[in-house]
Amino acid sequence: MDNQPIRFFYKLAISIGLLACHSSLSLGQPQSNMPSAAIDNYPNKPIKLVITWPVGGFADILGRTIANQLGQILAQQVVVENRGGANGMIGADVVAKATADGYTLMFQSITSHAINPSMYGKTPYSTEKDLIPLAVVGSVPMLLVANPSFPAKNITELIALAKKEPDALSYASFGNGSASHLAGALFTNQAGIKMIHVPYKGGAPAITDTMGGQVPLSFSAFGVALPHVKAGKVIALGTTGSTRAKLLPEIPTIEESGNLKNYEMSIIYAVWAPTGLPTPIINKLSKALDQVINSNLYKDKLSSEGGEIMNINTPAESQAFFLKEMVRLSKIVKDGNIKAD
Repeated sequence: MDNQPIRFFYKLAISIGLLACHSSLSLGQPQSNMPSAAIDNYPNKPIKLVITWPVGGFADILGRTIANQLGQILAQQVVVENRGGANGMIGADVVAKATADGYTLMFQSITSHAINPSMYGKTPYSTEKDLIPLAVVGSVPMLLVANPSFPAKNITELIALAKKEPDALSYASFGNGSASHLAGALFTNQAGIKMIHVPYKGGAPAITDTMGGQVPLSFSAFGVALPHVKAGKVIALGTTGSTRAKLLPEIPTIEESGNLKNYEMSIIYAVWAPTGLPTPIINKLSKALDQVINSNLYKDKLSSEGGEIMNINTPAESQAFFLKEMVRLSKIVKDGNIKAD
């Protein structure tokens, strides 16, 4: 597959992001009233990491793994506070309005953070100006799975069936406006088909109903679907990532199986801070997060759910990637007419 156009636009986005991030960080410095001694001695008290999901589930587990390792590296406790709700906006609002001193951070998916302005129409903070990503910490694909009795056994057959029977098929997601919802919206748009979206409150009930036959298809979190795929309770039709998943190398990507150029919709996680954080603290946190991301413990935790690190771990690179994703994902929301509940 020729990825030259993708690489070109990615490098272009990086260049733009480097300028944008440098500008925002430089402008942010005068906003800090921290004494130089406080900056030099950072951190000298516990750090709070706001996780924008409820307790339990892979996102919470991954965020807590980062908190534990970051605390060890910085020799200071990192306390987790779960602030779920409104697709992450409740937690993001807390962090956006926090003092920019490095003692309040956020663990959130780029996917949710990027689409909220276009999905809700308004957020209580500026998505682009009030928060900065310190590091992109990992990407986890999803699986499009089907009930074993479903007649289509691959993406090509699914597209043909959907074209033959418009609006007759439905797919489950783990929530309205979630990454799995966007995965379905992008798939139907690129394939030129229509399917009915059935949102659930979480991935577990969605795949349970898929196994039970109440809904034939589900865009499921990789770790949630994997044991059911291995047990034969659902059939994996394709992965939503840009490459085949190492834990299921025999399952093609939706892009290659459906011949859908540049189809990709993974859950991409990042650590964020309020804008205005002093540069020395940004650098210290960035280096510490780089150590976390490249540790065997963290890599093993991420890979156990089908995820991988992305090697986008400086604030400038992370900001460039986020801005690029915000444009891409907002278009999916607009094209799919996705609205908040």
